[in-house]
Parts: sequence; structure tokens; C-alpha cells
Amino acid sequence: MEGGGNIRQEPDETLVQYLKSWGLRKFHDEASYYEWQRDTLSQQDLQDLHALVEQRQGGENEEADVQFYDLLAQPPILSVIYSQRFDYFFQIGSHITPRLSSADHVLDFGCGVGILTCLFAQQHPKIQFVGIDRSTRSITMARVEAKKRQLPNVQFQVIQEANIPLVGLYDCILSTQALLQSEREPGLPSRNWRTFERKWDSFQQEALETRTGLTMRLKALLNVLTPAGRLLCFEKTWNLGRRIFFQRALSGRKLFPISEPIPCSYHELGEMKIDGPLYEVSPVPASRQVVWNEDPYREDGESLYRCVGTIAERMASELGVGQPLEKVNGQHSTLGAWTVCFGVWEQALVWSWCETAAGFRGLMIGSEQEKNQFLHLIEQIRHLSDLAFEQFLEACWGNWREGTQDESSPGYENHLPSAQSIYESLPCKVIQQESTFNDGEGKQMHIEVGTTKTFRYLYRANTFDQRQIVLMDEKGADTLDAYFQESLEEARRSSQEIPPTV
Repeated sequence: MEGGGNIRQEPDETLVQYLKSWGLRKFHDEASYYEWQRDTLSQQDLQDLHALVEQRQGGENEEADVQFYDLLAQPPILSVIYSQRFDYFFQIGSHITPRLSSADHVLDFGCGVGILTCLFAQQHPKIQFVGIDRSTRSITMARVEAKKRQLPNVQFQVIQEANIPLVGLYDCILSTQALLQSEREPGLPSRNWRTFERKWDSFQQEALETRTGLTMRLKALLNVLTPAGRLLCFEKTWNLGRRIFFQRALSGRKLFPISEPIPCSYHELGEMKIDGPLYEVSPVPASRQVVWNEDPYREDGESLYRCVGTIAERMASELGVGQPLEKVNGQHSTLGAWTVCFGVWEQALVWSWCETAAGFRGLMIGSEQEKNQFLHLIEQIRHLSDLAFEQFLEACWGNWREGTQDESSPGYENHLPSAQSIYESLPCKVIQQESTFNDGEGKQMHIEVGTTKTFRYLYRANTFDQRQIVLMDEKGADTLDAYFQESLEEARRSSQEIPPTV
């Protein structure tokens, strides 16, 4: 991944046991977690939680937000709810702990019940830590835990108002998902639906900083940061509009990135989350220049799409599977002869086709940026054992033994930023219908349906970085048209249509 790399930490048993000492459990699926939640919490606890989740409005209702975290600080709610974030604590703790070794005095802003603060104090006994939070009950619990763990190098304080001046000086300040509380705020819109670029608008930036409370929080923290100190912050800024807004807020206060920002991935009840990135900034620039990245992050393989059965055969035919660039044949003891081949379609897409004598048909399609990955795949399968070939099929197509798929499914679909580059590279593109909408709050949405060489396509894009492209052959034209009409109706209910320019 670009932008510093999406680094996964290997299991650290010491850290795992530390999190378990808080009563946290790691779950790999929602079903077993919610079964434990129902067995552990009362109906009243669950009703109170659900009510406060609605009232806090993603952190925008500060009073309800404090009440929510007050409730979370109570046993056994603490262990049950924070268990959802077991891997989050593990990953963030692993990334931040080694970055604290050069500090003397550390402030943890928005420390909650002190799960991470106590971890850092335990790992760095010579560093003095102060944790602050708005939630009185969270701070009470943090003090109890620090005393129980015999951590004399950490103190906890309640700071109920963001505009109350902080005291002391710190050469390192931490904030993990506490600076940018407005979770539903999409940030800065792009110039239009065709691009991810944002214009520089100081009035819009300042208004957004004020509305989200970021102005007050950054001012309070920078007042107690030493002249050469560091701010380590990990916020919910994976969304590009939020990331650019947050980076410009830091840059506008003469804070420089002193290491590459790190997007972090973690599991939440079996679902992979990618968040952050983790920023390390300072009033003093690094000796090696690190620049702010305002491009979308891109995962290796993010544009890959897989289909099987009849749809795979139809799409493969249109892509030109009969004229591959590379082809590998093999023999499996039960599946019989197999063939895997690779090709490029019109310099827009790359594909890999697999078929076996036993009847399996599978197709993988991606953007041309995945070409090297496809070539590597071809090299890897030249001399596979039976078991290794089956593992290859499972890695590429999941439950490949079923070998069927709903025939109304897309031949190709992509909901990520890479959808835009595929859309732009489609050959012989003819727009049949298109509409652009404005919701009156700076958000623009565009929907179009048309033809490209051998395929029908649907494309959706808006000014908050959502992209979608769907490709189907002619047999899927009715399905695509129906989806286009549904998209139009949805957009019309919430937006105002912009007349096309002549």
C-alpha cells in the first residue's frame, strides 16, 4: 500500500495477555461475540447503550458522548464493549509503543479508561504519563487500574471542557481517535465528481475546523507541546475528504510530518478495518523531507474481481480468452487436465482464466495496475501439486467446488478509487444516459450508463470519493439498466438534478 504501508503486527503474547487482564476477549466472528454480550449484559444495559449510541450522533452530541463513555467505564460493560476493539488496541499499541522511547513527558489526550495509557506507562517506566478525558467515570476506572498495576509514572485527570487551558509541558502528545470526533463529517469535497483533488479554500477549512471542534482541541494541545515536541495522532481519517481536511489543519499550524503516515488495519469481530493513518508531526521538520499525501490510498489487488460459471465464460469470451499472453497447463488427479491463462484487454483490464476438465470455470479481472500480480501468479502455478492447486483455486475463487453464480451478478464490479482509472481507460466509450445531482451542501453525484468495446458499463462517482463501475456483457444489459434507474430514483429523492451542459 502507498502512503507508508499498511503494516500488520505479528502476535505479541505479552500484549495479548495485557489486554486480557482488562477482561477483553478476542472474537473472530459476530455470532459468538453477540452471544457472549447477551449472556453478560442485562437488557437494561443494552437498552441504555443503544439509546446513547443514537443520541451521541457519531460524537457530535458532546453531552451524550460523555454519557456514553461514562456507561462504557462500568463493569461488565467495559470488558464486553471494548472487546469489539481488541485488535484495534493491539495494533495501535504495537505501533505507538516503540515511538515513545525518546520522550520524557507524555500527554494522552482522550485516554478513556486508560487501556493504552497504562500499557505505555508499563512499557516505559521512566517516562511520566498524564491521561486526560471528559468522562469522569472513565478517569475513575483508569486510576483504579493504574493503582492495581502499580504504575507510579501515570496520572489521570478529568478535563470536561475543550476550552479549559491545559497545564504543564509535554515533549510528546498522543491522541487516538479523540481529536476529530465528528464521525459522520465527510470532510472536504473534491473539485467535482471527476477528480479526487481538493481546491484550497481557507474559509471552508476554517469553518469545518470550528464546526468539528478541531480548532479548540489543537489549540489546547499545541499550547502545552514543547517547541521541538511531537504529536502522535491516529484519527478516523481513512476517508480521503477527512484525511485531507485533517492534514491541512495540521499543516496550517506549522506542523510537519516527521515520519511516513501509517495506515493501520485491524479486525473488528472478524471484519477487516483500515483506518488512520497514524501521524507523527512536529513544529520542527525532519531532516529527510516527508510530504503530505493527498492521493487516495491504494491496496495491492484492490481492483480484483472474481466470477465463476456461466458469467465467467461469457466475460472471458468478450475479453479474448482464446488469445492469451501466457498459458500454463497441468494435471490434477481428480479434476483432470487444467489450464490457467493470462491476458490484457484493450490496455484497460487484465484477466486470468482457469478451467478444469471436471467443469470448473473461473475468471479474475483487474485493472492494468495488477498486471505484475497476474504475471507472478502465472509463474507460481507452473508446477503445483494437487493440494497446492486446490489451495490456489480457493485463494482465488473461494468455495470453488460450487462453481456457480447468480447470472444477474456483475461481470465486473469495483467500489474503490481504482474504479475511476478503469472508467477513464475504457475504449470506445459511448454514454447512453447520464445525470448529475447536487444535494445543496457541496456534494455532487454523477451516474451514467453506456457502452464500451464489447461491454455495457455503469459508472457512479461523487465529490466525496465514492466510485463504482459495473461491467456486463449484452445479456446483462437489462439488469444494468434497472440498476441505473434505481440509482437515479435514489439520487433524485435526496438531491437536485443539474441540467446537462450543451
